[in-house]
Amino acid sequence: MKLSIQFILLIFTVSTQAQDFKPYAVKSGKIVYENLRYSTVSGFSTVNGVESGYSRQVPYVAEQVIYYWDQFGDIAFEETYSVSTFGGKPLPEKVKTAERFWIDEHRYYFDARENTVSDNSYELRINCRENFQYYQIIGSWIETQYMGAEKSGAKEILGKKADYYKIDTDQDLYAWKGLVLKEEDFATTKKGERLYPDRTKIAVEIDTLSTIDAAVFNPVWLKRELIYQSFDRNKIDEILDAPHELLEQADNVEGIEIKKNDILLFVTTDYHLGKMQVLNIDESNRLSIKYILYEQTNEVSASNDKLILDDGALLDINTETIHATDPKTLDFKWQITEKANLFPQNNIGIYLLKSSRNKDF
Repeated sequence: MKLSIQFILLIFTVSTQAQDFKPYAVKSGKIVYENLRYSTVSGFSTVNGVESGYSRQVPYVAEQVIYYWDQFGDIAFEETYSVSTFGGKPLPEKVKTAERFWIDEHRYYFDARENTVSDNSYELRINCRENFQYYQIIGSWIETQYMGAEKSGAKEILGKKADYYKIDTDQDLYAWKGLVLKEEDFATTKKGERLYPDRTKIAVEIDTLSTIDAAVFNPVWLKRELIYQSFDRNKIDEILDAPHELLEQADNVEGIEIKKNDILLFVTTDYHLGKMQVLNIDESNRLSIKYILYEQTNEVSASNDKLILDDGALLDINTETIHATDPKTLDFKWQITEKANLFPQNNIGIYLLKSSRNKDF
């Protein structure tokens, strides 16, 4: 009897752990959204000889969002493009501003303009896991995320019958098989009374038949970020002590040419190890980097901050001092010559990770 109970508990545990998130009732697909913003138009009108003022909110398409999902929503990827300026003037061509990638309990965010990556918690998935039994009974991530929200009607969007949820005074959702086809945020009074739409996200295309390329769910920027993060002090020390087929060392006189996305390892004037990534080199020849500096105990002595260097800047990276007065403390010089170069100063060495030049990286 005891063995049977243990077996039943084991089966329950295994089945619970094997249960995926799966928020959608559709295996895979692609949705194109338009993000609408609103501009206020004011004026005067005359009715029956009586002039009165008016003010109304006029929508315009500010952004285009392309959303992909697979494994019933267990994994998802999104691209965001700016398509107009504030007020609705169309851009000559759309400009990518961000990408997002959801996997496990991570929500990775890539800022395409800054070339930076952040790793945030996937709060929705965590919430459904923490309320696992309720989520399984209700069968709706919306009703789990927004406790108390219930379907109250439906609206046809792109030929799909989307269930309507009034989340609260500020927000409405329309979802088909768990997929949000419309989301609307509202301006409210101080008393919490709903006024008018403030932001709207609405699906304009949906494809649930075409096969989604698996490469979509393996973004290059995330591969690059995970490799960069993998270099702790011990790994840097190990790779610098090994034969340098993986690295290219900067020449003390000629420097080393650097490009966007390069990853470099270095040893400072006081023998601290570090790593940096080139985020950007702009039209004004300013270099943007992020870096981490390690103490001998493997503790980080500098945060993973963004640092901007003007052309010709000298840097003491230990104190993040630009143009330090004591030349002996200087580590690097950033200067545009015939190429974009980083020049060693009194530091022990600068090394380019060759694989960071890989086009797939």
